[in-house]
Amino acid sequence: MNWLALHLPALALEVYTRAVAPTADAPAGGSPAAGCAAPALGADMPAPAQQAPLAVSERERIIARNAAAACLGIVPGLSEAAARALSAELRILPRRPAAERAALGRLAAWAYGFSDQVSLAPPAALVLEAGRSLKLFGGAAALRRRVLEGVTGLGWRARCVLAPTPAAALVLAAAGAETGIVADHAALRRSLATLPVAALDFTPAELDDLQRMGIVCVAELLRLPRAGLAERLGIARLQQLERLLGERPDPRRAYVPPARFRAALELPAEVPDAPALAFACRRLIDELAGMLYARQAGVQRLDWRFHHADGPPTRLSLGSAAPARDPQHWLALLRERLDRLRLAAPVRAISVGSERLRPLAPADTELFPRDTGASVPDPALLDRLRARLGPAAVQGLAAVADHRPERAWRACEPQLTATPPCPAPTAEAGRGRAARKGSDNPAPPGTATGERRDRPLWLLAAPAALELRGGRPWLDGPLDLGAGCERIDTGWWDGFQVARDYYVARTADGERLWIYRELRGAGGWFLHGIFGDDPAAAEGDS
Repeated sequence: MNWLALHLPALALEVYTRAVAPTADAPAGGSPAAGCAAPALGADMPAPAQQAPLAVSERERIIARNAAAACLGIVPGLSEAAARALSAELRILPRRPAAERAALGRLAAWAYGFSDQVSLAPPAALVLEAGRSLKLFGGAAALRRRVLEGVTGLGWRARCVLAPTPAAALVLAAAGAETGIVADHAALRRSLATLPVAALDFTPAELDDLQRMGIVCVAELLRLPRAGLAERLGIARLQQLERLLGERPDPRRAYVPPARFRAALELPAEVPDAPALAFACRRLIDELAGMLYARQAGVQRLDWRFHHADGPPTRLSLGSAAPARDPQHWLALLRERLDRLRLAAPVRAISVGSERLRPLAPADTELFPRDTGASVPDPALLDRLRARLGPAAVQGLAAVADHRPERAWRACEPQLTATPPCPAPTAEAGRGRAARKGSDNPAPPGTATGERRDRPLWLLAAPAALELRGGRPWLDGPLDLGAGCERIDTGWWDGFQVARDYYVARTADGERLWIYRELRGAGGWFLHGIFGDDPAAAEGDS
């Protein structure tokens, strides 16, 4: 088996600074002179977030710092008082172990895209079984390169080592081994032999004991008799060494990804403008996309929270017409909304949560595919329109089982599948009976028919009263009522009772209108809808 370990040497710092895109930075434990080049400005981040010296402390000691602080001579292990003496501009933030654990968990969920067996190795590493993935990704070098590129794209600095045992891969990655790929057990012993014994996580008392014995590097430790080593350091340390070398099984507890995506990102400086948050949000979207890819799933809704120093957070919700996992799709929707978002105060942190993940099964393909592009709307276009115009401005329509035109439909989420036309109701479905058009005994005007007639797509918001001349409705001339009508007499149970006779009328210019005669109250004629082109007329022309 082959195991790939990821070690994040600057995790404590990068939970704050990951919203910034540096071109060069100081390593977490490197020399003060290393990486003094100024970080590059992220696509949307403000300049102060990039240039200010920043450090993270624990128990009043510096444990990590950025490139600007490294150039000032601030190193890990320095006291907070001494660090502030070197620079009055230095900003010292407390270590956040909970944020580090959460970040490590999200990275483990992302790593499922490379292996189905991922284990956490707190406080700053994880390991995944890579033997079954080597052929899929084109070999050890290609897999390691893909993983490193992905982790870097998420905003983390990582050391990546592929080795025959998980413990050895973790030790070599934490030590910053020059060899990124250890091919076999013989090469593994050679790689471990050059490490100091401090790399094996001995306690200070054990290290002091080994130093008195003259043991400085792992090669000297491996030459000791196993029985004497167990007697001196204990059986647990001997078993640890055997797991390191692959002489004893090393089972690891598998990480189980959550059913929903939750993430938060601290900003190194307050951001006053909403569009400037896009780069930081992209870090979270990329994490989400990696998790969705690994789970073969998608989401339809993301809820964003932009947190301020005081007051409630600014909320923003993004929806998709269909479950989606493409990061560019979600980023495009977010940018549309951020361009018009008004912030109540500068933003200090960002958090995002999704609904429950929805499986994305591969689409079934037909032997002879049919062209459905004209009948199925583009989900990306729907999402962009709703992001730009608002969800209420772009909606679908759903039929409701009600004869009253005003209540025969309702607004709903846009549907992405073509719906077959519903068959017209039979005569028994409506109230009132009469001869149908085309029968042996055609019904005279004003006689209701039981057949549901043609309905227009354009209904007026409110019926418009028509003028009556000579006992016939008039609109820029007399209207031809044709033969037969549709009677709707219903609604007595809900307080919206209607009693109407509907006609498909024609104007002198041939325009088709949907009008009705009110059967109750004051009566009268009303225009309720307008038809488009007449299909029968179009067939006759052809």
